Amino acid sequence: MADVQISQTPSSGSGSGAWVWGLIVLVLLAVIAWFVFGGGLHKTTTAKVDINVPGAAAPSTGGGTAGGAVPPSTPTPKKP
Repeated sequence: MADVQISQTPSSGSGSGAWVWGLIVLVLLAVIAWFVFGGGLHKTTTAKVDINVPGAAAPSTGGGTAGGAVPPSTPTPKKP
């Protein structure tokens, strides 16, 4: 009886381009992650603008409470 010889070779088109597509996907994920987490979408500037207007009152800084209640004021002493 004759022996049957079956020789299979992998196709050259399917496996060689898979690592290229994987590399492209990794690069795209890195770019998207940089935009989301690295500040590409929400840039913040550290510029300080200082405008001095003569005669304008300075804004008050602090003193309020979260509940909206007004803290009691200290009575001013009367002049004799």
